[in-house]
Amino acid sequence: MLRDLLRAAGHEVTEAENGRVAIACLRSARYDLLVTDVLLPEADGTEVIKVTATLHGDMPIIAMSGGGRELPAVVALALTEAVGAHRALFKPFRDTELLAAVDDLLPEKRP
Repeated sequence: MLRDLLRAAGHEVTEAENGRVAIACLRSARYDLLVTDVLLPEADGTEVIKVTATLHGDMPIIAMSGGGRELPAVVALALTEAVGAHRALFKPFRDTELLAAVDDLLPEKRP
């Protein structure tokens, strides 16, 4: 859904099916922006954010979470901001909220 939304808005999108794959992508290429969930299989979003901040310190990061059984969204998103996320979105969020965050973080990349 997010891929389709961002592509429809004119953005090029690379997807990763889990945190481990996302980290591999980040190690092999440079991207303009990272959008990640907090709860990911194989490597969680905070780990992905830490790697991003280490490898690409100036890359904007949007984290999102609806929380989980053992980690409320408020706590999860606070953790992401502590490790380098620039925006935090509570799920569910509106399409316009994500697009506004992307436009705010990438003003020169507006399609």
